[in-house]
Amino acid sequence: MSTVVQGMTTFLVWLFNLSSMIGLPYYGVAIIIFTILIKILTYPLTWKQMTSMRKMTALQPKMQELQRKYGHDKAKLNQKIMELYSKEKVNPYAGCLPILVQLPILWAFYRTLYEMPKTLGLQGNEPSVQFLGFNITQTYGFALDYHLLLPILAGVTTYLMSKVSMATSPKTGSVPSSAEKTQKMMLLFMPFFLAYIVASLPSGLGIYILTMNIVSIFQTIYINKKIAAEMAGAKAAEADIKPAAAKAQKGEKEKSAKDTKAKAKDKEEKTKVKEEKTKKSKENKSKSTADEKNKKIEHQVKGRKIVARKKVSRAELKKGK
Repeated sequence: MSTVVQGMTTFLVWLFNLSSMIGLPYYGVAIIIFTILIKILTYPLTWKQMTSMRKMTALQPKMQELQRKYGHDKAKLNQKIMELYSKEKVNPYAGCLPILVQLPILWAFYRTLYEMPKTLGLQGNEPSVQFLGFNITQTYGFALDYHLLLPILAGVTTYLMSKVSMATSPKTGSVPSSAEKTQKMMLLFMPFFLAYIVASLPSGLGIYILTMNIVSIFQTIYINKKIAAEMAGAKAAEADIKPAAAKAQKGEKEKSAKDTKAKAKDKEEKTKVKEEKTKKSKENKSKSTADEKNKKIEHQVKGRKIVARKKVSRAELKKGK
């Protein structure tokens, strides 16, 4: 017997002793407690799985746009999709985590039930291995008797779990028809598949699967409501932020307009001052030019007067001779 099976057997015995202390000395009760503990331990993975599924659903329109744009180039399409996942912080493989964790547990649990009669020396008629009319170590198959109830319940709860998951998932209105067909096919196929598995394995494993389905239904409802509440809170916060942002933006625009107006006024004043300086400079230059012209005229007049005087003096000298 492997170490894993031995460890699980020891744990089941411990849970059996615990259930015996509360007046329920049945390995079936121990299996139910064990299943609930597994669901509690895998809750973070389930939460991550469902949030990832929500994000994936929200990304459907963008993914369809990428498919329309790069559908002819598969390598480019895959690259763009991975870039979209990275940008939106979505892990497309997060949905597989709970299944990957539970499959080894399911296999080890099956081996534990198979080995229990030998390892614990249990007989089929012992009360501890009987639970609600089922021997947890025995496989009942598809005989038309009371024991067929377990695979039927497993199938029904599997169907309900799928319906709950679909009903509480967000509707985007853009899910491809192929995906809808796949969902409908899985909705019909999985209940029959699980019913077949439960009928073909020891009934203790059927109790584990049935309990897992029931707990998963309530857990799915709870998680989806919590996610919806968080999304509603985020939208409300965004709605509160938008008016404040708009007000701030309006204030910034008004401030910018005032600054622009002040700058324009300042520029206008500077232009006016510059024009006045230019005008004054021109006036000064014009005045200076006029003064120079006047001085030149005065100088010319003065020169002419001197010449005229000299002529008069010469004429007087000639007369005197």
